[in-house]
Amino acid sequence: MDSLEAIDQELSNVNAQADRAFLQLERKFGRMRRLHMQRRSFIIQNIPGFWVTAFRNHPQLSPMISGQDEDIMRYMINLEVEELKHPRAGCKFKFIFQSNPYFRNEGLVKEYERRSSGRVVSLSTPIRWHRGQDPQAHIHRNREGNTIPSFFNWFSDHSLLEFDRIAEIIKGELWSNPLQYYLMGEGPRRGIRGPPRQPVESPRSFRFQSG
Repeated sequence: MDSLEAIDQELSNVNAQADRAFLQLERKFGRMRRLHMQRRSFIIQNIPGFWVTAFRNHPQLSPMISGQDEDIMRYMINLEVEELKHPRAGCKFKFIFQSNPYFRNEGLVKEYERRSSGRVVSLSTPIRWHRGQDPQAHIHRNREGNTIPSFFNWFSDHSLLEFDRIAEIIKGELWSNPLQYYLMGEGPRRGIRGPPRQPVESPRSFRFQSG
C-alpha cells in the first residue's frame, strides 16, 4: 500500500507540473495570438467596406441581411470575438462602428455566459437608434426579395441561446477567416464600398495582459 500511495503522490506531482506548464503555454500563445489579431484589425480598419463585404459574401449570413442592414454595416470597421473563461464561461461579440446616421453607439456588444447551473444567458447593448432609423419599424427584404427581420434584431433576441446559429457562424467561420469571405464574392458582391474614412494610425506598441 505504501508503494501505491507513493506512486499516486508522484502522479499528482506530475499532473500539477503539467497543469502549470500548460497554463504558461496558454498565456504565451495567447499573447502571440492577440498580437496578430491586433495587426489584423489594424489592416482591416483601413479597407473600406471589409466587414459588410465579408458578411454579405457568407452564404448563410447573406440571406439574413436586408438592404438597410447592408447600409448600416458599411460603417462597421471592426469585429472582436472574445472567449470568456474562469470564473465565467462564454463568448463576447463586439461590433465597432464609425459615427453614422443610424445609431449613436460606437460599439454593439452581445455576450453569452453559461452559469454554474448550466443555463446559458445573454446580455446585449441597447441600440440607441436615431429617430426613424430603428429597423423594426420597417419591412425588410434580402437580395432574393424575401421578407426578413433585420439582422440587428439579433442583438436583442435572447431566445434559443444554446442553438444560436448566427453566433456559431460568426465565431467559428467569419471571425476565424474573414479574408476568405471578403474575397469570395464576384461581380457586384465583390468589394462593397464603405463610407470614406481617415486612415487609422498604426499603434506604436502592443500591450498585453497576462492570463
